[in-house]
This record gives sequence, C-alpha cells and structure tokens, in this order.
Amino acid sequence: MRVLSTILLFFILRPAAAQEAFVTPARMLTKFKFIQLTGGVILLQGKFDTFKDTLNFVLDTGSGGISLDSTTALYFGVKPEPSSRLIRGIAGVRTVSFLNHKKLHLPGLTIDSLNFHVSNYDILTAVYGERIDGIIGYSVFSRYIIKINYDSTQVEFWTKGAIKYPRGGHMLRPSIGSLPVHSARARDEKAIETRFLIDLGAGLNVLFSRDFIKDSSLLRKNRKLYVKEAEGLGGKVDMHLTVMKEFRLGPYKFRNVPINVFDDDYNVTSYPQLGGLIGNDLLRRFNVVIN
Repeated sequence: MRVLSTILLFFILRPAAAQEAFVTPARMLTKFKFIQLTGGVILLQGKFDTFKDTLNFVLDTGSGGISLDSTTALYFGVKPEPSSRLIRGIAGVRTVSFLNHKKLHLPGLTIDSLNFHVSNYDILTAVYGERIDGIIGYSVFSRYIIKINYDSTQVEFWTKGAIKYPRGGHMLRPSIGSLPVHSARARDEKAIETRFLIDLGAGLNVLFSRDFIKDSSLLRKNRKLYVKEAEGLGGKVDMHLTVMKEFRLGPYKFRNVPINVFDDDYNVTSYPQLGGLIGNDLLRRFNVVIN
C-alpha cells in the first residue's frame, strides 16, 4: 500500500477560561488493528458488556450515538427499553429502543456507561459480506482523541488533553453538535461552496440530494446519471452515479470525483442547511486525528 503523504486533522476550538492554563498531556490508551471494508469503511472488533463473543462495529462519525444490531441483541437475550427517539436513514425513519448503561470492550480499552440504541443491520451485513453487529459513533468519539492510520490499518485511542500533531498535514475546524460539519467547494457546471457532513461510515466519495443538485445547477446538463441500488438504514434506495469536475476540502483538490445523487425523502443530508456528505472513499486518502 502506498504511504499517505498528508494527514487530515480535526479538532474543536473551545473558549479559554483564563489567559494561563495547565493542560494535561494526552496519553495513549490502546492501539490495535482495524479491518477496512468496501469504500474505506472501518470495522473495529470488540465485545458487548458481559458477553464473550467478538463483534464487528463500524466506526462512524455520521452516527450521533452507539448502537447494537437487533439480531445480536436477540442472540444475547437482552431486552431493550422502548423510547420515543427516532433515527433517520437514507430509506426510512424508525423509532429505536435502548440498552442503557452498558460497556464496550475494545482491545486494551473498556468504555462504560454507554446507551446503545438497537437497530437492524442485516442489510449492511449483506452489503459488506461481514457480520455487522453495531455502529460506534459520537458517544465514543466525544470521550477520546482517535488516530486512524490507513497505511498500517491501525487505530489509536488517546485520553483528552494536549497533543502534538504530526507535521505536514492540515487542520480542519468542523462545527460539531453530535456530528462533524465542514465547508467544501464543489465544481462542475459552476462552483459552489457549501457545508457537508463528514461521514466515515459512508462507503462513497460525495453524496448529494437531488433537491440540492436541482436548486444549485451544480452539474453540467449533459452529465449522464447511472442508476444503482444502494442500501442503508431503512432498506434499499435508488442512487444515481455520475462524476463532477472538481471537489476541494481545505487545501486539497480532487478531480473527476464520483458522486451519488438520490431523492432524500427523509432529509438525511439536512438540505438546505447542508449540501450533502463526504464519505470515507474520499477521506481514507488521509491519515486522520479526530480530536
């Protein structure tokens, strides 16, 4: 595998409480291998609560929490608590139940007090050819500094604190509620700068809603769109594939970028607040520090 020459960095700016402050240095807690699936999707192996079975979890900045597959929950005999919370996917909206105050055991690290929502990931298992037992999202990202190295296929978990970033990369400063959002520039028929969700769990380059493409007139009129069936939360949906001339994130330019366009009936892309999402087929070109 070719060595990645640049490193993409995320960090959050926080207001200073005083002019002088003592910050504890970050400390590495664990380091272990991950599996890379189609489209750059990252799979971590771990264990749920008191059970000894090794499970597969997708590492996903596009998830606002943490979740366990409903079939896996049934296999373990655990009963989730009903809730009124809704989750949205590309093919539907669903009410979810929760397994509260549970633990996630990763190699060399145990994370406690996690509230897992329960969802069905059979379709993701079919797509990737690997059993998908859950998704690791913001509930874990918010607690640690996480380094992802695609050259060595290793992930590191660090405590929060002062950290020395590698040289030769670029810092992005996304706005973060429970999901990271950053501006980027798309160009085809015309150039448009808008905000995108940074989504490590999406195995594609860039995703747009059909409403955004129509309202912005981004694409050339002679662009051919090819239909492809895509799978995600809620089931299957038709995607249209094409190419745009250029995409720019920070100082990095990408040419002839494959893009996906779909009818966003459930407003997963949060249009018009966001233009779409950037997936890991593009982001995996960079080693990443997520702070």
